[in-house]
Amino acid sequence: MSGVVSYELFNTRFPSSNGFTSDGGLYETFINDTGAPSILGTIVVASSTVADAVSTAPISSMMPIGVIAEDGIANGSPVKVITYGKAYVLLKDGESATLGYWCGVSDVAGRMYQLSAVPVTPEYNQEIGHSLNTTASGTDVLSLIQVHFN
Repeated sequence: MSGVVSYELFNTRFPSSNGFTSDGGLYETFINDTGAPSILGTIVVASSTVADAVSTAPISSMMPIGVIAEDGIANGSPVKVITYGKAYVLLKDGESATLGYWCGVSDVAGRMYQLSAVPVTPEYNQEIGHSLNTTASGTDVLSLIQVHFN
Protein backbone atom coordinates (compact mmCIF):
# COMPACT_ATOMS: atom_id res chain seq x y z
CA MET A 1 0.00 0.00 0.00
CA SER A 2 1.31 3.43 -0.92
CA GLY A 3 1.86 6.08 1.74
CA VAL A 4 0.92 8.91 -0.59
CA VAL A 5 -2.63 10.25 -0.31
CA SER A 6 -3.87 13.20 -2.35
CA TYR A 7 -5.41 16.21 -0.66
CA GLU A 8 -8.72 15.56 -2.46
CA LEU A 9 -8.84 11.88 -1.43
CA PHE A 10 -8.03 12.75 2.19
CA ASN A 11 -10.85 15.31 2.36
CA THR A 12 -13.27 12.86 0.67
CA ARG A 13 -12.48 10.04 3.10
CA PHE A 14 -12.28 12.20 6.22
CA PRO A 15 -14.81 15.01 5.81
CA SER A 16 -14.57 17.64 8.49
CA SER A 17 -15.27 21.28 9.13
CA ASN A 18 -11.50 21.64 9.61
CA GLY A 19 -8.71 20.72 7.22
CA PHE A 20 -5.93 21.88 4.91
CA THR A 21 -6.01 24.28 1.98
CA SER A 22 -4.28 23.35 -1.25
CA ASP A 23 -1.67 26.06 -0.45
CA GLY A 24 -0.69 24.38 2.84
CA GLY A 25 -2.78 26.27 5.36
CA LEU A 26 -4.59 24.68 8.29
CA TYR A 27 -8.15 25.95 8.40
CA GLU A 28 -10.93 25.88 10.96
CA THR A 29 -14.56 26.70 10.24
CA PHE A 30 -16.18 29.66 11.97
CA ILE A 31 -19.34 31.72 11.39
CA ASN A 32 -18.76 34.78 9.21
CA ASP A 33 -19.61 37.77 11.43
CA THR A 34 -17.88 40.42 9.30
CA GLY A 35 -21.18 42.06 8.34
CA ALA A 36 -20.70 41.27 4.64
CA PRO A 37 -19.78 38.39 2.31
CA SER A 38 -16.29 37.08 3.12
CA ILE A 39 -13.25 38.45 1.31
CA LEU A 40 -10.31 36.12 0.72
CA GLY A 41 -7.24 37.23 2.67
CA THR A 42 -9.00 39.33 5.32
CA ILE A 43 -7.42 39.17 8.77
CA VAL A 44 -9.97 38.28 11.47
CA VAL A 45 -10.45 38.24 15.24
CA ALA A 46 -12.84 36.26 17.43
CA SER A 47 -16.30 37.84 17.30
CA SER A 48 -17.45 39.58 20.47
CA THR A 49 -21.14 39.23 19.55
CA VAL A 50 -21.64 35.80 17.89
CA ALA A 51 -20.50 32.45 19.31
CA ASP A 52 -17.92 30.49 17.27
CA ALA A 53 -17.59 33.38 14.81
CA VAL A 54 -15.01 35.78 13.39
CA SER A 55 -15.11 39.50 12.66
CA THR A 56 -12.77 41.68 10.61
CA ALA A 57 -9.66 42.56 12.63
CA PRO A 58 -9.88 46.18 13.76
CA ILE A 59 -7.16 48.71 12.99
CA SER A 60 -3.80 47.62 14.49
CA SER A 61 -5.45 44.73 16.33
CA MET A 62 -3.31 42.79 18.79
CA MET A 63 -5.74 39.85 18.79
CA PRO A 64 -5.77 38.34 15.27
CA ILE A 65 -6.69 34.65 15.10
CA GLY A 66 -6.76 33.91 11.38
CA VAL A 67 -7.15 34.79 7.72
CA ILE A 68 -10.30 34.18 5.69
CA ALA A 69 -9.71 31.44 3.10
CA GLU A 70 -12.89 31.83 1.03
CA ASP A 71 -14.44 34.60 -1.05
CA GLY A 72 -18.15 35.42 -1.09
CA ILE A 73 -19.41 33.43 1.91
CA ALA A 74 -22.54 35.17 3.23
CA ASN A 75 -22.53 36.87 6.62
CA GLY A 76 -23.90 34.38 9.17
CA SER A 77 -22.68 31.33 7.21
CA PRO A 78 -19.75 28.97 7.93
CA VAL A 79 -16.45 30.23 6.50
CA LYS A 80 -12.97 28.68 6.41
CA VAL A 81 -10.30 30.57 8.35
CA ILE A 82 -6.59 29.72 8.13
CA THR A 83 -5.12 29.65 11.63
CA TYR A 84 -1.66 28.27 10.81
CA GLY A 85 0.44 27.46 7.75
CA LYS A 86 0.46 29.22 4.40
CA ALA A 87 -2.18 31.80 3.52
CA TYR A 88 -2.77 34.59 1.05
CA VAL A 89 -3.37 37.82 2.97
CA LEU A 90 -4.60 41.19 1.74
CA LEU A 91 -1.97 43.90 1.88
CA LYS A 92 -2.88 47.42 2.87
CA ASP A 93 -3.56 49.21 -0.43
CA GLY A 94 -0.44 50.90 -1.80
CA GLU A 95 1.96 48.64 0.17
CA SER A 96 4.22 46.00 -1.36
CA ALA A 97 5.37 42.68 0.10
CA THR A 98 8.99 41.58 0.52
CA LEU A 99 10.24 38.05 0.95
CA GLY A 100 11.18 37.30 4.58
CA TYR A 101 9.60 40.41 6.12
CA TRP A 102 7.63 40.43 9.40
CA CYS A 103 3.84 40.78 8.86
CA GLY A 104 1.27 42.45 11.11
CA VAL A 105 -2.25 43.91 11.24
CA SER A 106 -2.13 47.35 9.60
CA ASP A 107 -3.85 50.64 10.32
CA VAL A 108 -6.57 49.51 7.87
CA ALA A 109 -9.06 46.99 9.31
CA GLY A 110 -8.45 43.42 8.11
CA ARG A 111 -5.30 44.28 6.15
CA MET A 112 -1.59 43.48 6.53
CA TYR A 113 1.59 45.55 6.52
CA GLN A 114 5.20 44.39 6.57
CA LEU A 115 8.44 45.48 8.24
CA SER A 116 12.05 44.47 7.56
CA ALA A 117 12.72 43.97 11.29
CA VAL A 118 10.62 42.69 14.17
CA PRO A 119 9.05 45.70 15.93
CA VAL A 120 9.20 46.38 19.65
CA THR A 121 6.24 45.78 21.99
CA PRO A 122 3.29 46.51 21.83
CA GLU A 123 3.34 46.58 17.99
CA TYR A 124 4.94 43.12 18.12
CA ASN A 125 1.59 41.73 19.29
CA GLN A 126 0.01 42.64 15.92
CA GLU A 127 2.06 39.86 14.29
CA ILE A 128 0.39 37.43 11.88
CA GLY A 129 3.48 35.79 10.36
CA HIS A 130 6.30 36.16 7.84
CA SER A 131 6.30 36.93 4.11
CA LEU A 132 6.95 34.10 1.65
CA ASN A 133 7.02 36.20 -1.52
CA THR A 134 7.58 39.61 -3.01
CA THR A 135 4.73 41.51 -4.67
CA ALA A 136 4.29 44.96 -6.14
CA SER A 137 2.02 47.48 -4.46
CA GLY A 138 -1.50 48.05 -5.71
CA THR A 139 -5.13 47.68 -4.73
CA ASP A 140 -6.45 44.48 -3.14
CA VAL A 141 -3.10 42.68 -3.57
CA LEU A 142 -2.79 39.22 -1.97
CA SER A 143 0.58 38.10 -0.62
CA LEU A 144 1.58 34.61 0.54
CA ILE A 145 2.76 34.38 4.14
CA GLN A 146 3.54 31.75 6.77
CA VAL A 147 0.82 32.39 9.35
CA HIS A 148 1.48 32.25 13.09
CA PHE A 149 0.23 34.37 15.93
CA ASN A 150 1.66 35.63 19.24
